[in-house]
Amino acid sequence: MSRTLSSKAFSLALLSLACGAGLASAQSRPTRPSRPAPSKPAEKKEEKKKDKKPDRFFAVHAGQVYTVSGGVLRDVTILSKNGKIVAIGRDLELPKKTEVLDAKRYRVYPGLVAYNSFGLVGGNPADSTDVYSLEMAIGLSTGITTVGAGNVVAKLTWGTLEGHVVGPRETTIRLTIRSAQQRKKLRQALDQIVDYKRKAREYNAARQRGEKPTPLKPLKGKQALFARLLSGQVWAYAKADSRAELARLVELATHYGFRVMLEGGAEAWTMAPELSRAGFRVIVVPRSRRSENQSTNRATGWSIENAAILHKHGIPVTIMSKSAGIGLWGLAGSDLFTLPLEGAFAIRGGLPQAEALKGLTLNPARFMGVEDRVGSIEVGKDCDLVVTRGDLLHYETLPEWTVVNGRIAYDKAKDSLLRHVRARDIQGKNLDVPLLWPRTEAPREGMKGE
Repeated sequence: MSRTLSSKAFSLALLSLACGAGLASAQSRPTRPSRPAPSKPAEKKEEKKKDKKPDRFFAVHAGQVYTVSGGVLRDVTILSKNGKIVAIGRDLELPKKTEVLDAKRYRVYPGLVAYNSFGLVGGNPADSTDVYSLEMAIGLSTGITTVGAGNVVAKLTWGTLEGHVVGPRETTIRLTIRSAQQRKKLRQALDQIVDYKRKAREYNAARQRGEKPTPLKPLKGKQALFARLLSGQVWAYAKADSRAELARLVELATHYGFRVMLEGGAEAWTMAPELSRAGFRVIVVPRSRRSENQSTNRATGWSIENAAILHKHGIPVTIMSKSAGIGLWGLAGSDLFTLPLEGAFAIRGGLPQAEALKGLTLNPARFMGVEDRVGSIEVGKDCDLVVTRGDLLHYETLPEWTVVNGRIAYDKAKDSLLRHVRARDIQGKNLDVPLLWPRTEAPREGMKGE
């Protein structure tokens, strides 16, 4: 019995020695730092706070706001946060450090949208735009804030590339049908797609019957784009002016069932009902001239009522100038500097003023697929604004300020190009004409120009 106890005691002694040795060896090794307070995540949070830019607020106190999509608002404030409109109303509580533009005696419009352009932004706007170019300054001076440039939609963000690229424009497939050979090739390509769709239906029907038909080769390249055209996913884009060319386009669109974005259409007024039934959209140049063809007994040639007639038949109209660039040889002509004048010319031909403004803002935005961001003054859209003394589409009116993404990109009083034309002092006072009413009306009491 005593031997048994002594052997147990001996075993316990060995165990205690082993544990002690293990503890000593563990204490002799370097220990890892304890993590009661995680320092690294805290540092990361602090870094994120430092990297995060403070919110940027901008507000415009406006006398009249032409929203395009919701009528005219009077004596309201437009508030934007980081370039997006977050509120429109009266007696808004503005956050601290809000930049405020006092335009209580002015009109505010959405920025103009040029469906096509060249020279105002780079060929690849993401990395080749000169944000201090003269062309961009002139574009802003006429109220343009957004342009289509190739396959991209971009903003005229003077002095910064932040928010410069809006994104890709809506895909279109360009059709050329001037010659008989071009029309023949187009029909052959479209007939191939029609045949392919028929074979695809037969293939699917065979599989449903339990058969194992030979799979069809997938469409690639231009064939795939033509397939999207006939399924209504993309629009056809075509240039045509004469009645004969328009008739061919209508026949093709009706026969194959695709939609057409028409540029030009000088004689579109002669067959507006046919264009309407075929679902055309038209990009018109109101001052574009075309001589009448006197060898035919049909209506031909140019008409000042072109845009008005198309609108009466329910055809969406976008207004463009004859040249999609800026002519640096002078500030007169038919380039983008005179884009508002094109709208005024369409009004002269009978187009309602609201529709002319829409043809310079919301309609081109829709044609390019960016109407969710630009083209009208609405909460949630980009804060792109044009501030003027009078009617934006009046030939005597020049923008006083142009706002892009909630930043003042152009101030006429500070720009050397046009500040001498009906000058405004730095306090924003009007020096020669009433602000909210045209010259033909007497200024109201308390609103007389100084």
